[in-house]
Amino acid sequence: MRRLFFALPFLAIGVLYLFMDLRETPLIIVTLGWLTFALEYRYGGESKDGEELIALGISMSVVLMPIHQALAELLALFMFILELTVLFVKFKLKA
Repeated sequence: MRRLFFALPFLAIGVLYLFMDLRETPLIIVTLGWLTFALEYRYGGESKDGEELIALGISMSVVLMPIHQALAELLALFMFILELTVLFVKFKLKA
């Protein structure tokens, strides 16, 4: 669980970036990052590798946001869809 917390400073930097540049694309990137973090924090946690992957994906999308917003948005969307897929499979196989 602790490895997931490496993404928190990057999410805070993303929120601060929104104060400078409040547009639709950075808002989507930061929102998807926070949603992915919340889903992994609440329902994930079995694998350290999975937490590292989610933390890396969140931080990379926030770091890429000022450089290339379309690529950052695709990465944030991919990480969110990946997390939803993992949770869907986890709860479907449990039932």
